[in-house]
Amino acid sequence: MKFEKEFAQLLFRNAVMFIDSAIGYINKGLDSYVNMLQAIVNLQFAMELALKSSVVSYCGIRTVLVSKQSNLSDSEIEDLYSANKLKVREFDDIKNFTKGKKHLYNFERKEYQYMELFQKYRNCVLHSAYVFSEQERRDAEKDIMYALIHILCILMSGENTADRQFMQEYLNDSQYALLLKNPIYNQELYNFLKKEYEDLYTCPYCSTRTMTIDYKCARCFNVFSDRHFFGYVNCGYCGEEMVICDAVNIEYNNNYIRGYCLNCDNDTTVYKCPKCGQFINAELFDKTKCHEGFCSVFE
Repeated sequence: MKFEKEFAQLLFRNAVMFIDSAIGYINKGLDSYVNMLQAIVNLQFAMELALKSSVVSYCGIRTVLVSKQSNLSDSEIEDLYSANKLKVREFDDIKNFTKGKKHLYNFERKEYQYMELFQKYRNCVLHSAYVFSEQERRDAEKDIMYALIHILCILMSGENTADRQFMQEYLNDSQYALLLKNPIYNQELYNFLKKEYEDLYTCPYCSTRTMTIDYKCARCFNVFSDRHFFGYVNCGYCGEEMVICDAVNIEYNNNYIRGYCLNCDNDTTVYKCPKCGQFINAELFDKTKCHEGFCSVFE
């Protein structure tokens, strides 16, 4: 249903808006009580919206509506949507609906505990004069980064496929660039990616170990899979085919160029056969492979 998709997208866009706001306060410094409070509340708003958007996308709009509306016909629900009269279930109900459903999210108990922690903070701030303890204030930045990456990144990133889009790609560019200077964010991002992919590689652009096996960096979002621009050969040190080289300019350098292993960080010499176009690690000295004066394909 078109309106169902529009509803999920609207929730998603609103979640992005609150994340951008939260990151703005994070970048200002969480040592300020006001910035800490604003970051927590905005992230909680984002989590609620992101969860609803994701559940609608996976399970349909009826899953998040109150029982009275969920039993209506498609056209009746669409009329309520157009009139801004949809009534959505409480966050607790939707969150509990997702528990145990591994086909939706691979959340463990820890992720739900963080959701409940932020929900508690938000409710206490809005409905009472909650005062954060010194320990809570010390833990705030770590907790905020964990929720941002391990919860929102799961809810708002695409499925783990070659063309996956990450939640961070929808964020405000300037605020996100400032966030990348935060060491706690970078460490939590690495922890998240390690859990998602196991094997990570050094990004040729931002020089962090945040490139996935799909040749996409989850930090700067550059993609290095186009074989018109990038050549790859086996590494003589680690054995992985992750030595990258400049495929555009190698022919202007007598078909030789330096390559760099994105797995073990060693470099080597790469040769491109002018006859068949294969890229070869010249320092492996494998005479059965293409080398200067010999093509393994045409000779």
